[in-house]
Amino acid sequence: MLDDQEPTDSRARRRAREDITLRFKELPWPDQYRVYEFVQGHFFHSGRGSERLREVRERAECVTAVRRVAKHLGMGEGEAPGVEEYERARKELGIEPSASTIIRRWEAWREVSKAARGERVSQSARQRAQFRAAIKQKPSGEEWLTGVREWLSEKPPTRYTCDYDAWAEERNERRPHAPPVATAESASRSLVLPWSLIVKVAQRDLSLADAQGQVLETLKGEDGEFIATGAVALIHGVTFHRAKLIVRGEGFPAHAFQMRESRIWHLSDVEAHHEGQPFPEREPGGLQGQILTTPEVSDLCGLTVSALWNAVSHGHPTAPPPSGRVRRLHFWFRITVEAWAEATGNEGVLAGLLARDERAGT
Repeated sequence: MLDDQEPTDSRARRRAREDITLRFKELPWPDQYRVYEFVQGHFFHSGRGSERLREVRERAECVTAVRRVAKHLGMGEGEAPGVEEYERARKELGIEPSASTIIRRWEAWREVSKAARGERVSQSARQRAQFRAAIKQKPSGEEWLTGVREWLSEKPPTRYTCDYDAWAEERNERRPHAPPVATAESASRSLVLPWSLIVKVAQRDLSLADAQGQVLETLKGEDGEFIATGAVALIHGVTFHRAKLIVRGEGFPAHAFQMRESRIWHLSDVEAHHEGQPFPEREPGGLQGQILTTPEVSDLCGLTVSALWNAVSHGHPTAPPPSGRVRRLHFWFRITVEAWAEATGNEGVLAGLLARDERAGT
């Protein structure tokens, strides 16, 4: 059965399994081991599974030994001893296993050192095959970087979006039978990243996860309470296009209000949904009547949008301070604007709010 023909619940379960597998793959080795122990204990494997468990526990014993030696040698966090340092110290401490045993179990000293430092370790051929079998698609988002990496491999003299787009158009025409590469705008929108970070990720100066993590923290910091679809995509670790499907799906939290054509959600609701935790049942658009947008506030204050933006940016008393910002769009709670108007004696704004309420029938 083709993927698009699968029942919706079947596709959702498969994608959930793939998401969990990808997240496990990205964990540092010590965290992978904790998850493995939990799953192993949950199912009480025997036979072949018990042999695998023995191998993993022997590796964990090696990591513990290396960490003990590092602590004994006074090494700081993120440091690990070399082979000779380890051998000298472990004999003083009476620690098993030996360095040669560790290398046999881990295949290379650098790998156990990475595990001891809490870093991701290289996968074995067996592990790579398991992940390929478990995940039928590439990690979500990497495909949008294909064109940028191809462009950078040709060593362009600049990194401007207009130059990349011109190259992409020419490349797609030159190679009509090859998969087309995305424009800069498409890649930026899909990955929810600015062009500067896309270039860094394409150059492998920064991982895609770290770049998106930076942007997510910025989006969360805009307001702290509300987010738009872009942040939903970053929280769920999917592209913007996939997030648009997620927010329309059954069981997703109701949006709080809308600005322009963008729905806005409570950040806490989206995070709870992502973590499989309960969240409040809300009326879709329940805060819409309490929210004022930039065009509405500029009209109330008798200012142009640009004049309002200038007043907000510089804290001028000609406009009320915004209650928050999402997607670089300011919004105001009606009650806040009313309080500001009363405090400043702005009768025009108070009259405008009253007329607005009358039109809304409130």
